[in-house]
Amino acid sequence: MSFLAVLKLLVLASVVLNVMAMAMRSRPQDTWYMFQHWRAGLGAFVAMFVVVPAIALALMLNFDFKPDVKIALLVLSLSPVPPLLPRRQLQAGAEAAYTTGLLVAAALASLVVMPLGLHLFGALFGLEMRISPGGVAITLLLTIGAPMLLGFLVQRLLRDRAFAVALALRKAGMLLLVLCALALVAIMAPGMWRLLGGGTLVALLAMILGGLAAGHLLGGTSPEHRTALALAAATRHPGVALGVIATTFPEHRLALAAVLLSVLLNLLVAVPFLRLVARAPKAA
Repeated sequence: MSFLAVLKLLVLASVVLNVMAMAMRSRPQDTWYMFQHWRAGLGAFVAMFVVVPAIALALMLNFDFKPDVKIALLVLSLSPVPPLLPRRQLQAGAEAAYTTGLLVAAALASLVVMPLGLHLFGALFGLEMRISPGGVAITLLLTIGAPMLLGFLVQRLLRDRAFAVALALRKAGMLLLVLCALALVAIMAPGMWRLLGGGTLVALLAMILGGLAAGHLLGGTSPEHRTALALAAATRHPGVALGVIATTFPEHRLALAAVLLSVLLNLLVAVPFLRLVARAPKAA
């Protein structure tokens, strides 16, 4: 087994640990929050899967990017919420029901949106972008569905001890993820360096900022929900994006580097955004 394959397995393990930790601190009924509050769910869908893909489309129509960058922009804009995002959203003040419901609803929506969106965009730009919904479903099942169900089961078994165990799992998952991320960046550094020119950074940053703005505007009246949706619209599941690109476009290795570059940019933008939100005066 190659070193890169081992890293992928370790990243998957870190995601599983973090999703389990989140589920162990949530209620099973929270998974249906966006369906019970359909206005919030509709706003989230428009922000994530209408506005952000529209921004990606506008960028592609107006700028001459490399095919690898186009693929990365489209795949990222159609990917679901990353399992690690709810921790940031909780830090912003959003309740667990909203963040858990957003994670599940985005995962379900992406099962339809991603294959359809890639096919339509591929036809428009002359790129072969057909993808099996089954491949996306398996990725989401492994990274979100199964660990979430396992987390709910462990919570039920441990009861009062569940919170302490969840905290330990989250710390282990985050440490493993940081180590894997550093290794991946080191491996893909040459490819990321090659993408620094040609407007790639500007395009990725524009999509991130556009997602923050869309989520903030469509997140309803609650400041905490607006912040949570802004982070969700701007931050997409790198595991799904990398998996789709690796299996569907194996010859476009620079697209993988573009996804990692987007993750780094997102971290640079999200931290100041959260600090700005924390300093903003709260409504009485």
